[in-house]
Amino acid sequence: MKPFQGELWEPEYPEWLVILNRLNEVNISEADNNFIKDIEKDYESIDIVDEAKKFEYYWSGKKKLKTNQKGSWKLGFKNWLGKTKRDKENYERTKQRAPKNSATNNYFRSKEYLQEVRRKQESRRSRKSELD
Repeated sequence: MKPFQGELWEPEYPEWLVILNRLNEVNISEADNNFIKDIEKDYESIDIVDEAKKFEYYWSGKKKLKTNQKGSWKLGFKNWLGKTKRDKENYERTKQRAPKNSATNNYFRSKEYLQEVRRKQESRRSRKSELD
């Protein structure tokens, strides 16, 4: 009897999905092609394999991934990736510097700012010496 074409080859899963399959709550057969394509398209700016390793490590300990419904691990992984993506965007935003000619850059380097800082230091010193 000839085997079916589907039996000749095992389906190829991405590396991140194989890593997630190490968890007891994850069933690799629940991940359809649409889920895989959505993950790879929506989160291409982050390293999905690395995040899958972190996700698996986090949930493999004493904490248990809540899987009351079939396939709810998929939502948990999407939420994990979404948080990572937001954190990365926020981090990159804070690394950007203010424009060279902005008011804040000019103010912090100005003589007025330095004089104001010195005036506040002197007033603190005088208050401290009055209390002693």
